[in-house]
Amino acid sequence: DGHQLQSMDVKGYQKLERAPGPRLVVFTGSSDGSPTASWCPDCSRALPVVLESVLDNGLPLRVVGVGERDDWKLDARGSNHPFRAKSGLALSGIPTLLVIDKDGKEVAKLGAELENEEDQKVMRKLIDSTLQEKLGL
Repeated sequence: DGHQLQSMDVKGYQKLERAPGPRLVVFTGSSDGSPTASWCPDCSRALPVVLESVLDNGLPLRVVGVGERDDWKLDARGSNHPFRAKSGLALSGIPTLLVIDKDGKEVAKLGAELENEEDQKVMRKLIDSTLQEKLGL
C-alpha cells in the first residue's frame, strides 16, 4: 500500500490484523496512534527509536494507539481491553513492538525489553538485531 507509516486506533488495527508483511507494529499510549504524542513515558522514549530503525531498514510501520490511559491501565477499565485478551494479542504492557514476517506471522515481540530500557542506543541495537535475526535484513 506504499505507506511507510500508518497511525490507527484499536478498531483500525482489528480491520488490518491479518495483512501480509513484512512490517512492524508498535502499540503505544494514545487514542489515535500518534507516533509522537503519548501519555505513556516509556512509549515517548521508545517510539523515536522504533521510527528511526524502521526508516533505516525501509520497513512499513503501524503505530497503534491502545486508547486513553484509563482504557489501558488495569487500575481503571484496562482489564477488558481487547488487546489484553489471552486469545488475541495478549499484550501486557506498552510500548510493545511486533515483528511480522512476509506471511503475516508474528515472529518477534519486544515489550518489557523496550519498556525497561532507559538507553536509546541499547534499545536501537536490540531492535535492529531482532529485525536482522527474524527478517533476515
